[in-house]
Amino acid sequence: MILASPTYLSLLALTIGIVLLYFLSTRPRRHEVSALFLWEGFPSDPRTRAARVRVRIDASLLLQILVLAAAVLALADPAFPTRAARLGGLAIVLDGSASLRAMSADGRSSADRCRSEALALLDRFPTTPVAVFELTASPRLLASLSADHEQARRVVAMWEPTWFANGTRQDLIDLLGSQGGTYERIVFLTDGAPAVSLPGLEVVSFSPGENLALTAFSVRENPSGSGSMGFARVRNDTSSDYEGTLRVSDGARRASVSVFLAPGEEQVFVLPFPASVGPLFTATIDAADAFPADDSRVASLARQTEWRIRIVGDVDRYLRAALASVGTVRFLGASDPTSADLTVACDVSLPEDTPGSILLVHSSLPGIAEVGDDRDGEPGPLFADAPGDPLLASVDPLDFVVRRAPVTRLLVAGVTLLSAGGEPVLWRADLPDRRIVVLAPDPIRTNLPLCVDFPILVWNIIHWLSLANPSAPSSAPVAGEPIPFSPYGTPERLEDPSDHEIPVDADTVGFVARAPGVYRLTTSTGTYAVAVNVDWNESPRPSTSSTAAPAPADGARARLDSTFFFAWPIAAALALAFLVLECVVYQRPGLPRRRA
Repeated sequence: MILASPTYLSLLALTIGIVLLYFLSTRPRRHEVSALFLWEGFPSDPRTRAARVRVRIDASLLLQILVLAAAVLALADPAFPTRAARLGGLAIVLDGSASLRAMSADGRSSADRCRSEALALLDRFPTTPVAVFELTASPRLLASLSADHEQARRVVAMWEPTWFANGTRQDLIDLLGSQGGTYERIVFLTDGAPAVSLPGLEVVSFSPGENLALTAFSVRENPSGSGSMGFARVRNDTSSDYEGTLRVSDGARRASVSVFLAPGEEQVFVLPFPASVGPLFTATIDAADAFPADDSRVASLARQTEWRIRIVGDVDRYLRAALASVGTVRFLGASDPTSADLTVACDVSLPEDTPGSILLVHSSLPGIAEVGDDRDGEPGPLFADAPGDPLLASVDPLDFVVRRAPVTRLLVAGVTLLSAGGEPVLWRADLPDRRIVVLAPDPIRTNLPLCVDFPILVWNIIHWLSLANPSAPSSAPVAGEPIPFSPYGTPERLEDPSDHEIPVDADTVGFVARAPGVYRLTTSTGTYAVAVNVDWNESPRPSTSSTAAPAPADGARARLDSTFFFAWPIAAALALAFLVLECVVYQRPGLPRRRA
């Protein structure tokens, strides 16, 4: 046996202190008797002083000395020479993709089983130079090539898989070459069938449990501008039929459809949302399976989650209340045109160079629309020219009454939605760079402020004016994928799904989503919800045929090398066991103890 720190043996001198304290605390006891003469004539203790000392030594003292001896031995770090297998180099590659979070049939995650196997490899080759890598769509080195396994053990014990997709073959080649070493064995720890192949690559695969997956979910605006459509794909990778419900919600409304899938079957579902409210949609299925992360998905449209509305003119309280009811609204002054998402003008004539989308309420915009004085007399009944238009969704125009209709000249092509007496009442134009809506009459000259449909009409107008950014990405991003800011505008603030702020500035071109969820992005054009999901390829599938290469026996390539077996954990365990036993002996009154 070799002691790495023999100086700690000097602590054995504390044994003297333990023995002295023990004998000082075990003095002979005094006993009260009825009369001393009854004890006269008894001879004194014939034993010698040494014999009396031996009688007073009991198990408690011996256990205290053993505790000290075992603890000092553990501190001295004893090691025994032994022989162990050694390789010229070992590379441990951990599959860090999201599918490693799946649970196996025994209730353990695939990541936990990979950790156990990696630690077992480190134990099997204690003197071998080892490098530890993580292979994902964003590969990285976890522990550099070294014969000192302390760092490798630490990173493996703390390792958790990412939410990223699988890495590629080239990613693996680049990883292995980053350390500039040669490896006699390259062990890839993964789940299911390996995503990469390489000559000499040994694959240790752990099959996850059965899984039901919502493999795809997206939402698109209807081309007509009326609501949106949700598209979902569900796959059954279990061994039994699945019967459940697919639910899709936009935060205010919910659509659902019954799902029945045979084992191995996949279906696509289309769910319409004629008057969708929010920018964020959630799809869920009822399942209790190996990978809960793919039981729900989120999708977002490039609609704003906050409206910055610039007010020009004197907006009456009814119109302001209707504007405030559309959601999170920040009203800006007339002098702040560049920060506004849209402008609402009331009873004014705007400058010709007014930027952005505009709602003209009894107002004019040169080159677009000119609203003049009211005509004399009643304009006649209101007529719906385009009853199926998205601006009239969930609105009954027959409830509206117009008492005075102004003379209106429309100077660009557009769509008249409502008219009275031949004059347009509600009109819209979809121009190349912006959208314009004209509500020609003064609201005071109508019954609109008193109608229950008025807030709905205003919501439809604001929603259409700020409808999806046409340059925003149409595909849903996945975790680990770079997401550019350019389609949304100049970044100002970014929050992750846990409401933690991610630092950004005007020079930042994008960000990488580290986890699935909804990211809140505020830019120069508004505030958006960016939905990020797990890559659908990460949904675990049953392996039809095993492609995992069996690991060769250790002796096939390994050589025996001298090493040491460190026994300090055993000595520490013995010290703890002796301490517990001493406490039991001391506390139990039934045990014999020589104290007198």
